[in-house]
Amino acid sequence: MNEQEIIKRLKQNRVSINWILNELKPGEPPEPPPPSPAGHICKYPLPEVGKVNGWSGFGYESLPFREFNSMIFTDELWTQCADLLAKNAVNYITFFAYCSEDDYYLDNTYSPFPSIASQVSPNVHRWDCEEIDQTYIDKISPRLEDFHSRKVTTELVLGSGIKGVANRWDYSYFNGKNNKNGTTIDVARFYDDEKTREVYKTYIQNYALLFNGPYTKFKLMNEPSAKVGRIIDWNWYMIDALKEVGIPEDRVVIQYFNDHRIFEFLKAGVWVVVHGINSEKTVMKWHQSGERKPILMYPNFILCGDGGDEFGGGKGLIGLGHNPDFRKAAARQERNMVRINLRNGGAGIDFMPALAFLDGKVPNLQRIIDHGENGFTETELEDLASTLGIPINHSLNKQGELKEIRAAFVNNLPE
Repeated sequence: MNEQEIIKRLKQNRVSINWILNELKPGEPPEPPPPSPAGHICKYPLPEVGKVNGWSGFGYESLPFREFNSMIFTDELWTQCADLLAKNAVNYITFFAYCSEDDYYLDNTYSPFPSIASQVSPNVHRWDCEEIDQTYIDKISPRLEDFHSRKVTTELVLGSGIKGVANRWDYSYFNGKNNKNGTTIDVARFYDDEKTREVYKTYIQNYALLFNGPYTKFKLMNEPSAKVGRIIDWNWYMIDALKEVGIPEDRVVIQYFNDHRIFEFLKAGVWVVVHGINSEKTVMKWHQSGERKPILMYPNFILCGDGGDEFGGGKGLIGLGHNPDFRKAAARQERNMVRINLRNGGAGIDFMPALAFLDGKVPNLQRIIDHGENGFTETELEDLASTLGIPINHSLNKQGELKEIRAAFVNNLPE
């Protein structure tokens, strides 16, 4: 307020002396906002150390989940988990970009694609796979930033559910019955149908441009199901598509396939992940004929142990049926896998832990926070086993997974 305005108000007897004194004070700067709580920063960022120590069991389906129950899955708990992982030397984590295996996932996760009106029924999902939904961007961006700001690399799996098993294709966004984009309705044609390739190319380019960054890698497809030659051709096509928008080969991840041509991808700098490796014997027999450098020596080759050996038979999800103890093996398996990696001078380790999905389909972030470092007491495991109706081996689950992995990883790296 200027001098004339103050005199005017004085004449009108509308102000007090205290008001005048206050108005004549020099301007004071506004109070600074309270500092945000300092998060832990991973001491071993992947771009610096070149080795992976991942925690994929927390990741996979959790990224697109909608908030669920204040005690199980919220954005606040998500941030706490990111901080906990960074603190414990986890420098790499795998996330599915979407989950579309059934109605449950479609109803309880954010879709990367805008929904459009269906001419068949208002209850039938229809999607535009060549656009990215703004709500998805708004929800997923801060979740990824929680990890990236802590120097934890995220592997974003761009595609999943492209297989005929368990009716997954019926719910896939890329099934032509479920979108407006003219993709194939035949799962066997997904990898060679020209229109489907064009639509998927547009999708991954859009997605990569939105979420690209120094701590991001993009996996082209989770567990592709097709003949090896077809998958190889498709992989190179999509790698070139990402290169068109500035994503180099060393930021791309593909699934391992049993063919000597896998080395062409490794030598080009593409990262390769293989699932379900349960023993060192299995890993050590992999090599390239005529070369002295085994596959484990490639730092861009990532192993994934699923805990099967800890329960005899190593079934995991393969064999006579779903192993009821799958994902419930904790410390010993992952510790051994990390040591295989370290002894061989390369090959990262991406592992499935026990904690995140013990309660069923919804990732239990609170359980990760409570037990990630300290593990379970015998009483807690007995209660959990009773709730789930299956036995849980206490000796394998009593230790904190993060503590074990941190010890195996950190003790073999310079401070």
